[in-house]
Amino acid sequence: MDNSTKSDAPAEPIALTAGQVEKASGDNGFAFKIFKEVSKLNGSNTFFSPLSLNAALGMLYNGASGETRAEMAEALGMTDFTDTEINEYYQKMLQALLKIDPNTDIGIANSIWYRTGLPVKQAFVDVNRNFFEAEVKSLDFNSPDAANVINKWCADKTNNRIKEIIESTSSDDMMYLINALYFKSKWQFKFDKNQSKQDDFTKIDNQKVKVNMMEQTTTLSYYADQRLQCVEMPCGNQAFGMIVVLPVNETDINRLIENLDDVAWQKIVDNLWKENVRVKLPRFKIECDLNLNDPVRNAGMQRIFSGGFENISDLDLLVSKIKQKTFIEVNEEGAEAAAVTAIMNDGSGTGGDVLPPIVPIQFFANRPFLYLIKEKSTGVILFIGRMDEPKER
Repeated sequence: MDNSTKSDAPAEPIALTAGQVEKASGDNGFAFKIFKEVSKLNGSNTFFSPLSLNAALGMLYNGASGETRAEMAEALGMTDFTDTEINEYYQKMLQALLKIDPNTDIGIANSIWYRTGLPVKQAFVDVNRNFFEAEVKSLDFNSPDAANVINKWCADKTNNRIKEIIESTSSDDMMYLINALYFKSKWQFKFDKNQSKQDDFTKIDNQKVKVNMMEQTTTLSYYADQRLQCVEMPCGNQAFGMIVVLPVNETDINRLIENLDDVAWQKIVDNLWKENVRVKLPRFKIECDLNLNDPVRNAGMQRIFSGGFENISDLDLLVSKIKQKTFIEVNEEGAEAAAVTAIMNDGSGTGGDVLPPIVPIQFFANRPFLYLIKEKSTGVILFIGRMDEPKER
């Protein structure tokens, strides 16, 4: 995952067809639906990777059949696309993200682990190997070491940030579809550590806690309206950036999340302008362990938990659990983030630049905020998080 070639040249945009642009927008819409549900269930400091979930679901879609397949296509915004167009989109996106910024350490890996002896259809194996570059391996799920084999793969692909995605395997387990995502990049404009100091952060219950607050004043992409203000912190060669979204004082974080969808998000992205901004942003480091079953159900994908995967195997398979583990650390140097998404299948009997003002705009993230790491040219969101109480554990 080490991109050894460094370059100061600005990133070349990822070229997408009109259909692929539509698919990317649909992915972001699905991302906000899932994040709303995850945020309700998981509570404060939720951190989630839409890209990792979408990649795992993309592999699963290649094995879906009948009404399950139709429901997945509807939920993922793929009803107007052929199978080839869908797989080519994922192939282009996953490959292009790896290459667009030599200054950013990014890794995307996929794997499929199936029970030794399970009659897996070759077409399912081939399509996921060809388009998702998935490693496909049989594994004795009855072995006490099976979970360690999968967990080691996850640790290797995330620079040891996600060391365990499953605790153990069972006699019911038939297949695991796994995506691992790793991201590490430096801010284009680093914070001076000498400027960081303890400051108040006001939580949603109005309690104040002391946090390590970073600070700088520089020209950044900025947006504000009556509900929120946001600033984009560019990374590396500017292909990637982290947008921090801060609700206005009278709008709490939950209301902001509830009102944020792909349309509202696109309005923000399309109307960013350059401003001289005084930024205060807390250092933080968090990990999340997310059960995505209910969020995925509530986003319109229910049949996958009952069956409908005849394109994987003639045996009756269903999704028993969708799990994601995430990690992020934000400091003066930049941001490091990782995610692993595991889908477990069981057997079943059933704007333009402007001159900066003399006085900088203040953007003080000293109360709960959202933050999103995205690729600029496609708009694809890699990670979404809500910060309710900055911690550095």
